[in-house]
Amino acid sequence: MNRTNVIEDLTLLPLPPWWQNPWILIAAVLALAALVGLGVWAARRRPKPAQPTAAPAAPPVPPDEFLRRLAELRERHPRLSAYQLAIEVSEILRAYLEARYRFRILYQTTREFLGEVAHRPELDATQRAALEGFLSLCDEVKFGQAPASADEQTGLLDTAERVIRQTAAAPAQPTPKANP
Repeated sequence: MNRTNVIEDLTLLPLPPWWQNPWILIAAVLALAALVGLGVWAARRRPKPAQPTAAPAAPPVPPDEFLRRLAELRERHPRLSAYQLAIEVSEILRAYLEARYRFRILYQTTREFLGEVAHRPELDATQRAALEGFLSLCDEVKFGQAPASADEQTGLLDTAERVIRQTAAAPAQPTPKANP
Protein backbone atom coordinates (compact mmCIF):
# COMPACT_ATOMS: atom_id res chain seq x y z
CA MET A 1 0.00 0.00 0.00
CA ASN A 2 1.29 3.41 -0.95
CA ARG A 3 1.33 5.72 2.08
CA THR A 4 1.00 8.89 0.06
CA ASN A 5 -2.30 7.89 -1.52
CA VAL A 6 -4.21 6.89 1.62
CA ILE A 7 -7.08 9.26 0.86
CA GLU A 8 -7.38 8.03 -2.71
CA ASP A 9 -7.43 4.46 -1.48
CA LEU A 10 -10.35 5.25 0.84
CA THR A 11 -12.39 6.93 -1.87
CA LEU A 12 -12.11 3.89 -4.05
CA LEU A 13 -14.00 1.71 -1.58
CA PRO A 14 -17.26 0.60 -3.12
CA LEU A 15 -20.52 1.56 -1.37
CA PRO A 16 -22.63 -1.33 -0.19
CA PRO A 17 -25.63 -2.00 -2.43
CA TRP A 18 -28.20 -1.26 0.30
CA TRP A 19 -26.84 2.29 0.59
CA GLN A 20 -27.99 3.12 -2.93
CA ASN A 21 -31.56 2.02 -2.20
CA PRO A 22 -33.94 5.08 -1.89
CA TRP A 23 -36.09 3.21 0.63
CA ILE A 24 -33.23 3.26 3.12
CA LEU A 25 -33.08 7.06 2.93
CA ILE A 26 -36.85 7.33 3.42
CA ALA A 27 -36.72 4.93 6.38
CA ALA A 28 -33.88 6.92 7.99
CA VAL A 29 -35.81 10.20 7.66
CA LEU A 30 -38.95 8.61 9.12
CA ALA A 31 -36.97 7.12 12.02
CA LEU A 32 -35.42 10.50 12.75
CA ALA A 33 -38.84 12.18 12.63
CA ALA A 34 -40.22 9.53 14.99
CA LEU A 35 -37.38 10.15 17.47
CA VAL A 36 -37.96 13.91 17.37
CA GLY A 37 -41.71 13.39 17.84
CA LEU A 38 -41.07 11.06 20.76
CA GLY A 39 -38.78 13.65 22.36
CA VAL A 40 -41.39 16.41 22.00
CA TRP A 41 -44.10 14.14 23.41
CA ALA A 42 -41.92 13.23 26.40
CA ALA A 43 -41.05 16.89 27.03
CA ARG A 44 -44.73 17.86 27.07
CA ARG A 45 -45.65 15.05 29.42
CA ARG A 46 -42.97 16.07 31.93
CA PRO A 47 -44.58 17.81 34.89
CA LYS A 48 -44.04 21.54 34.82
CA PRO A 49 -42.07 22.97 37.73
CA ALA A 50 -44.20 24.79 40.23
CA GLN A 51 -44.32 28.52 39.59
CA PRO A 52 -42.82 30.37 42.51
CA THR A 53 -45.43 32.34 44.30
CA ALA A 54 -44.74 35.95 45.07
CA ALA A 55 -43.42 36.33 48.56
CA PRO A 56 -45.74 38.29 50.77
CA ALA A 57 -44.74 41.88 51.17
CA ALA A 58 -42.50 42.25 54.15
CA PRO A 59 -43.91 44.40 56.90
CA PRO A 60 -42.38 47.86 57.08
CA VAL A 61 -39.19 47.99 59.04
CA PRO A 62 -39.65 49.86 62.29
CA PRO A 63 -37.29 52.83 62.31
CA ASP A 64 -36.67 52.63 66.05
CA GLU A 65 -33.37 50.75 65.80
CA PHE A 66 -31.99 53.15 63.19
CA LEU A 67 -33.17 56.23 65.10
CA ARG A 68 -31.53 54.80 68.24
CA ARG A 69 -28.26 54.32 66.33
CA LEU A 70 -28.50 57.92 65.07
CA ALA A 71 -29.12 59.18 68.62
CA GLU A 72 -26.03 57.30 69.84
CA LEU A 73 -24.04 58.73 66.97
CA ARG A 74 -25.29 62.22 67.80
CA GLU A 75 -24.03 61.77 71.38
CA ARG A 76 -20.59 60.61 70.16
CA HIS A 77 -20.48 63.27 67.43
CA PRO A 78 -18.21 65.75 69.27
CA ARG A 79 -15.56 63.05 69.74
CA LEU A 80 -15.61 61.89 66.09
CA SER A 81 -13.84 63.32 63.09
CA ALA A 82 -15.92 64.45 60.14
CA TYR A 83 -14.64 61.41 58.23
CA GLN A 84 -15.79 58.94 60.90
CA LEU A 85 -19.15 60.68 61.21
CA ALA A 86 -19.74 60.64 57.44
CA ILE A 87 -19.00 56.92 57.26
CA GLU A 88 -21.26 55.98 60.15
CA VAL A 89 -24.23 58.21 59.30
CA SER A 90 -24.13 57.11 55.65
CA GLU A 91 -24.05 53.45 56.68
CA ILE A 92 -27.03 53.91 59.02
CA LEU A 93 -29.17 55.65 56.41
CA ARG A 94 -28.25 53.20 53.64
CA ALA A 95 -28.97 50.22 55.91
CA TYR A 96 -32.35 51.68 56.83
CA LEU A 97 -33.37 52.33 53.22
CA GLU A 98 -32.22 48.87 52.18
CA ALA A 99 -34.18 47.23 54.98
CA ARG A 100 -37.25 49.41 54.46
CA TYR A 101 -37.58 49.22 50.67
CA ARG A 102 -35.46 46.19 49.78
CA PHE A 103 -33.13 48.36 47.71
CA ARG A 104 -29.75 46.72 47.08
CA ILE A 105 -27.79 49.87 47.84
CA LEU A 106 -25.66 49.23 50.89
CA TYR A 107 -22.44 48.72 48.93
CA GLN A 108 -23.22 50.82 45.86
CA THR A 109 -21.50 54.03 44.89
CA THR A 110 -23.44 57.25 45.26
CA ARG A 111 -24.05 57.40 41.52
CA GLU A 112 -25.36 53.81 41.47
CA PHE A 113 -27.48 54.48 44.55
CA LEU A 114 -29.06 57.63 43.13
CA GLY A 115 -29.61 55.89 39.80
CA GLU A 116 -31.35 53.04 41.64
CA VAL A 117 -33.81 55.32 43.43
CA ALA A 118 -34.22 57.94 40.68
CA HIS A 119 -37.43 56.53 39.25
CA ARG A 120 -38.66 54.50 42.18
CA PRO A 121 -42.02 55.57 43.63
CA GLU A 122 -41.02 54.81 47.22
CA LEU A 123 -39.16 58.11 47.62
CA ASP A 124 -40.57 61.46 46.54
CA ALA A 125 -38.58 64.20 44.78
CA THR A 126 -37.74 66.10 47.98
CA GLN A 127 -36.44 62.96 49.67
CA ARG A 128 -34.33 62.11 46.61
CA ALA A 129 -32.93 65.66 46.56
CA ALA A 130 -32.12 65.43 50.28
CA LEU A 131 -30.39 62.10 49.69
CA GLU A 132 -28.38 63.54 46.82
CA GLY A 133 -27.09 66.43 48.94
CA PHE A 134 -26.49 64.13 51.90
CA LEU A 135 -24.51 61.59 49.87
CA SER A 136 -22.56 64.27 48.01
CA LEU A 137 -21.35 65.78 51.28
CA CYS A 138 -20.54 62.33 52.67
CA ASP A 139 -18.49 61.56 49.53
CA GLU A 140 -16.62 64.85 49.73
CA VAL A 141 -15.68 64.13 53.33
CA LYS A 142 -14.96 60.41 52.92
CA PHE A 143 -13.21 60.34 49.56
CA GLY A 144 -12.19 63.94 48.94
CA GLN A 145 -10.94 64.44 52.50
CA ALA A 146 -12.78 67.77 52.50
CA PRO A 147 -13.26 69.39 55.89
CA ALA A 148 -16.81 69.65 57.14
CA SER A 149 -17.93 72.37 59.50
CA ALA A 150 -19.80 71.57 62.70
CA ASP A 151 -23.01 72.80 61.05
CA GLU A 152 -22.49 70.50 58.07
CA GLN A 153 -21.83 67.55 60.36
CA THR A 154 -24.98 68.30 62.35
CA GLY A 155 -26.81 68.70 59.04
CA LEU A 156 -25.80 65.18 58.04
CA LEU A 157 -27.31 63.80 61.23
CA ASP A 158 -30.44 65.93 60.84
CA THR A 159 -30.94 64.91 57.19
CA ALA A 160 -30.55 61.22 58.00
CA GLU A 161 -33.04 61.49 60.86
CA ARG A 162 -35.49 63.50 58.76
CA VAL A 163 -35.41 60.99 55.88
CA ILE A 164 -35.92 58.08 58.27
CA ARG A 165 -38.85 59.76 60.01
CA GLN A 166 -40.50 60.83 56.72
CA THR A 167 -40.22 57.42 55.12
CA ALA A 168 -41.32 55.66 58.30
CA ALA A 169 -44.50 57.76 58.37
CA ALA A 170 -45.31 56.98 54.73
CA PRO A 171 -46.78 53.59 53.89
CA ALA A 172 -44.33 51.26 52.18
CA GLN A 173 -45.30 50.93 48.54
CA PRO A 174 -44.73 47.64 46.78
CA THR A 175 -41.69 47.54 44.54
CA PRO A 176 -42.71 47.20 40.87
CA LYS A 177 -41.65 43.91 39.31
CA ALA A 178 -39.15 44.13 36.49
CA ASN A 179 -40.07 42.53 33.21
CA PRO A 180 -37.79 39.59 32.39
